[in-house]
Amino acid sequence: MRSVICHFFNEAYLLPWWLKHHVPIFDHGVMIDHGSTDGSADLIRHYAPHWRLVHTRLMKFNVALNDLEVMRYEEELPGWKIALNVTEFLINAIPLPDIEKYCVEKKSDGFGCSGFVAVDLKPEELPRHEESLLLQKPWAFDDNRITGAQQRVDAGLTSIPERNRFYHRDHVGMYLPGRHRSFHPASTRRNPDVLVVHFRYSPWNAQALQRKMQILDRVDPKDLARGWGIQHASKADQLERERQKVMPLAEDLREHPIASRSAVFKTA
Repeated sequence: MRSVICHFFNEAYLLPWWLKHHVPIFDHGVMIDHGSTDGSADLIRHYAPHWRLVHTRLMKFNVALNDLEVMRYEEELPGWKIALNVTEFLINAIPLPDIEKYCVEKKSDGFGCSGFVAVDLKPEELPRHEESLLLQKPWAFDDNRITGAQQRVDAGLTSIPERNRFYHRDHVGMYLPGRHRSFHPASTRRNPDVLVVHFRYSPWNAQALQRKMQILDRVDPKDLARGWGIQHASKADQLERERQKVMPLAEDLREHPIASRSAVFKTA
């Protein structure tokens, strides 16, 4: 079985794209609702009626406790699994069953997926839910490409890559806070044929900015004091400055040697 675990809060804007992209990829999904009031749950029931929709046990969005909750559901799921946010889209140049078979043959429990950060180079063009978001907003950069800590900071990035994900068949992902890194030894070996595109600076419109800033009141103040989840405290003008800094880094995924071979681009 192939499963995805995702937690969400008021994601009605992105969910139609996210669900239509991932339901064909995964046999099963666990969607953890953090108290949405915008009809997100109804969208999941519509697009993924065979997936599991659950309510979080957390009163506040606490990074470490959220990761533990995700792993609790991972532990119940046999087979292959990955934890993604609604902003993250998995794309693969080689069929996942073939990659999984190779891992089994090599006695590996999983692999890392390189994180790409999407940047909207044409914000005036509003995307439609009827068409893939990746096709409408195909610009992104590899978060692992810039390796120098100061170079990353100068570009408006964190000092180390933060968007990689772990695709695995173990009981749990053994995650560090945020689930972008793991203690599992297999997580450091990134498979070049599987990417995760994070729509951080794309699409770039009023609806997307509103969803970015809505969660701040739900973040545990202790997390903010630790420097965890501080991206949720960013204001619109700060986010725009960040987008301007990373725009020169973006490339068209339709021309990327790996991404261009994924089903979403090959069938366009």
